[in-house]
Amino acid sequence: MRGFSAILLAICLFSVSALPGATVPRPAPEYGFELVGGKQVLLSQYRGKVVMLGFYLTTCPHCKDTVKIVEKLYKEYAPQGFQPLGVCVNDMAKMLTSDFIKEQGASFPIGYGGRDASYGFLQHPTMMQMYYPTFVMVDRKGQIVRQYMGGDMIFGKDLAEREKNFRKLFEELLGKPGASPASGVKKAATTKKAS
Repeated sequence: MRGFSAILLAICLFSVSALPGATVPRPAPEYGFELVGGKQVLLSQYRGKVVMLGFYLTTCPHCKDTVKIVEKLYKEYAPQGFQPLGVCVNDMAKMLTSDFIKEQGASFPIGYGGRDASYGFLQHPTMMQMYYPTFVMVDRKGQIVRQYMGGDMIFGKDLAEREKNFRKLFEELLGKPGASPASGVKKAATTKKAS
């Protein structure tokens, strides 16, 4: 029986490691979500801007920290064409998103949407757990140029480090003169746990 368990474990591990990841870069498909109050937001409305589309859970402490950092940087980089958007995808997000926005002091559009739709947009296998926050960066031409799964492990464990790394990424994508490439920021990872 022991040999059978080892074989089954090896098959499972191989199957998980063989799953395809998201293609980056790729054209951003249309994606929509609803704001508190019922207004529909479409990703295509923001063509010509550098968009950070974040997927959050209203109960996730890493998501809350990320929204606070992004809000701070939004105020700084909005005049240069930076536009963050947020989608809460947890159960009962429709009821919880309003409080989530108020608690984080967010002024950029944050709404709620279906988890299955977010998995499809992110090219994430539905049978695999997703870690949050997860986000994509969309360039001015509508191309997804970066995708990050479980952002806190990628961008740093403390808030100061995360802010510094987000700033570097935003400046690179906005084409700010003198900005160094975000090569120090790790590429997309699908197995890092954020919450």
